[in-house]
Amino acid sequence: MEDKSKRCTLNMRSIFKCMMEDGYYPVFEKTHIQFGIDDNIAVVDYEEGILSIRLFFSIDEDAFDLFLEASNSTMLNTNLVKPVLLDDMQNLMFSCETLCFTVRDFTRFFPVGIRLLKEALMQHKNEMKNLILAEELMSRTIPATDELTSMTGIYKEHKILS
Repeated sequence: MEDKSKRCTLNMRSIFKCMMEDGYYPVFEKTHIQFGIDDNIAVVDYEEGILSIRLFFSIDEDAFDLFLEASNSTMLNTNLVKPVLLDDMQNLMFSCETLCFTVRDFTRFFPVGIRLLKEALMQHKNEMKNLILAEELMSRTIPATDELTSMTGIYKEHKILS
């Protein structure tokens, strides 16, 4: 027989209790529940049957364009996670949302949502590394042919082949 508490209507208190039981050490705020994921701030919101799990991190001002490009790439490679640039243009949020009405719904979705957010964060980090590497490679100057010839000591005559 199914536990009646799992069929109970979902609310912020029941979400907080489930998170405590799962070892997340959340903090109950007025409008949301806050906790940490991989050294980042995460938030759970619940309103009118919509559960949102959000992960926030700061944007490196020097790499703003790369952050946006990596965020778009992450969005294209994930199913339920969407990146949102916040109004201050200094923070990025990954959001994962679903319809959720019972404690059972929450306990089934929450671990999946956390896993998807962690995967999106890892994808974003990897994409940033790739973009930074590509930018560094493109910024290096390629020596002119004469410079290459004198550096390598190899001289080639160019002939037109017919």
